[in-house]
Amino acid sequence: MITRREMVQMGLTASVGAVLPSSRVGAYLAKEPEPTPRDHDFQAVRERILQAIAHEEATGVAVAVAHGGRIIWEEGFGWANRESGLKVTPHTPFSLASITKPFTTTTLITLVAEGKLSLDEPANQYLPKSKLVGPNGNPEYATLRRLGAHAGGLPSMFEHYFSDEPTQPPNAEMLLHDYGRLAYPPGSCYEYSNVGYVALGAIASNVTGVDFRALITRRVLEPLGLSDSFFGTNAARLKNSAVRYDGSGKPIPYYTTSTPPSGELYASAHDLAKFAMFNLKTRVKGRDQALDTGLIDQLHKPVFEGTSGTATTFGWFVGRMPSGKQVLFKSGGQPGVATTMYMLPSENLACLVLTNRSNGRDLAFGICDQIIKMFLPGWTQPSEDIGPSRSPFVATSAFLGQWVGALADGGANMQAKLEIRSSDLATLTLGDKWAEKISEMQSEGTALTGKTEAKIESADAIRNEATMLSLKLLPQDGKLVGRILATGKSPGTLLPYVLTLNRSSM
Repeated sequence: MITRREMVQMGLTASVGAVLPSSRVGAYLAKEPEPTPRDHDFQAVRERILQAIAHEEATGVAVAVAHGGRIIWEEGFGWANRESGLKVTPHTPFSLASITKPFTTTTLITLVAEGKLSLDEPANQYLPKSKLVGPNGNPEYATLRRLGAHAGGLPSMFEHYFSDEPTQPPNAEMLLHDYGRLAYPPGSCYEYSNVGYVALGAIASNVTGVDFRALITRRVLEPLGLSDSFFGTNAARLKNSAVRYDGSGKPIPYYTTSTPPSGELYASAHDLAKFAMFNLKTRVKGRDQALDTGLIDQLHKPVFEGTSGTATTFGWFVGRMPSGKQVLFKSGGQPGVATTMYMLPSENLACLVLTNRSNGRDLAFGICDQIIKMFLPGWTQPSEDIGPSRSPFVATSAFLGQWVGALADGGANMQAKLEIRSSDLATLTLGDKWAEKISEMQSEGTALTGKTEAKIESADAIRNEATMLSLKLLPQDGKLVGRILATGKSPGTLLPYVLTLNRSSM
C-alpha cells in the first residue's frame, strides 16, 4: 500500500456573481483575532527552528498556535526565497500540498448546506461527462463521502508539470477520463487518492457552473478572511510566496500538478490558524451562522477506520490519544513541501507548521510535538497509517496459480499475466515483454503487495520514464483486482494503472 507518508494548479467565470452567495462559511470567522498575552514560552521551539536553519536542514519555516479561539503565537523563520532575499513571516503563503484537501471538502460542504449535493450519493450522479468506471467495483458505491475519505476505490496518483514542459496538465474531465477507473470495490480498502479529489472539484464546478479555483476562493477563502491564501496558478501572488526547495536546499522550478483540488492551495501560517479555528467552531458574534455546527461535524465524521484506530473523514484524519482525547490532523508532502497541522477540539487547540523543503517532515512534526506537549504533557502523535499491518506474504489458494487479464488507465491497454508459484516467487508480464520477478512481496491484510520493473505503454509513463512498479492486489469474487503505481524519474511521481486478473485455464 502507498500510505499517506509515501505520497511524496484562477479563472473566474462571468456567472460567479449570479451563482455564489456573498458569504457561506464566514459565519464562524471573518475578522482578525484580537491579540492575547502569551501564556506559554516558545523560546525553546524558536531555538530549535533557528538551529535547523543555521545547519541548513531547513530553508523557511512558519509556525502558528491557536488556543481558546485566539492565535497565541505565529512567527516566520528563514527564507521564503533565499535567492531574492525574501524572508518568511506569519503572512508568507506556503504551498500546502495535501492540506488543500480540507479546503476542498469545506467547499463541498457549503453546497451540501444549500441542498445542491449529498455526500452519500454516487459521485457519478454529479459527473455527466467523465464518469468513474469499473470493472473492479461498482461506481454506484463511490460516494462523495468515500472519495473525500480515500475509500472510494480509486488509486493513488501524483504527477507534476514544470512550466517549460511542452506537455501541460490535463483538465479535470480529461484526468477522470484517463484515470477515473476503480482499482477496488468502494469501501473495501484505504488508498490515498488525489484522483478522488479531482472528482470532488469537478462535481463542485458542475453543480455551480464555476471554475473550482474561483469557487473555493468565494466559498471559503474570502468568507473566512484568508487574504494570504490562493491557488498556486496565481502568478502575481507567487512572487511573494515561499519557493519550494529540495532536500539539499536547491530551489525547485515552479510546477503545477494534474490534481489541483488535492494539493495546489497556498496559505500562510496565519490563515491556516484561522482555518483551524473555524474547524474548532470559533464563532464571530453578531453574524449569521450560515454553516451550522452539524455540517462542520460532517467534515470530521469518521468514514473509514484503520486497524490502528485512526480513521479518515471527509477531508481529514481523526485519531485519539491514549487518554481518549480526539485529534484531527492533516499533513502535506510533495517536492519542496512538508506541512502539518493538528487540532484537539477538547482543548480548543491547534498547532501547524509550514516548511518549503522536501525533507522538512521530521522537523515539522517534531515542532508540533514540542508545542502540543506544553499544553498536554502526555501528548503522542496518532498513527497516520490507515491500512492493515504488513507481514511476509503467504501464498494461499486465493493467490497461487496463473492469472491473465488487462492493465488499463492513462491510455494504456495491455495484456497482463501474473504467475504466483510460492510465497516468495511470482512474476508479472505486461504486453509482449518478458516476465519480471516481483520482489518485496508482503501481505497487507488480504492484499498482496510487491515491486517489479517494466515498461507501460502509456504517454504519461513514457514521458515520466516511469518503469518502477508497485503492485497491490486483492482477491475479489474469484479474481485478483487492484493497481500498479509507476514511479517516474521526477521525485514523487506516481501514475496509477488498474489491473483486473482472472485465473488462467492453462
